[in-house]
Amino acid sequence: MTELVERYRRNAEKCLQLGQNFKELEVKRALLVMANAWLMLAAQRQRYIDTTPGNEPPPPVNEPPPPLDDALKPTPINDTPPAKERHCT
Repeated sequence: MTELVERYRRNAEKCLQLGQNFKELEVKRALLVMANAWLMLAAQRQRYIDTTPGNEPPPPVNEPPPPLDDALKPTPINDTPPAKERHCT
């Protein structure tokens, strides 16, 4: 997983290098913000690697959550209303 950390840091460096080529302050500022975001992402990934036992990869983003145990599943709601009682007089 350190490949991702390195890639994020390289992306930050590219943003900083690109920022040196522009004179417009707003463009420079935007590239600095992007570089900072890449560095924060790299730090976040590194913390994950450092704190994960066995350095297991995170689950894929599009993977559905695991099924709930039967004890944790909510009880189904009966959608049919109770029948009206008729009283004869």
